[in-house]
Amino acid sequence: MPDQPSWADTAASLLTRLSGGIELNCAFDQMELQVPNQQNPAGPPATWRLNGTLRIRTKGDAPANGLTISATSATPGAASPRG
Repeated sequence: MPDQPSWADTAASLLTRLSGGIELNCAFDQMELQVPNQQNPAGPPATWRLNGTLRIRTKGDAPANGLTISATSATPGAASPRG
């Protein structure tokens, strides 16, 4: 199985693709995310509960060139330009 990026790698990759004047909205309905504990890898993961909207806005005047993100992609964080 090929290496899969962590959630932090996926978020960092997404943010590097966003440029000025972009707004990313994500709506969550009773979503739970298990986050590993880096201070105690043998311990239980933390549970983050998301119920609402996460909005990320970037400033500037150079919008990204047609970036789309597939919610059904097999690769976490996969993004592709629209053509």
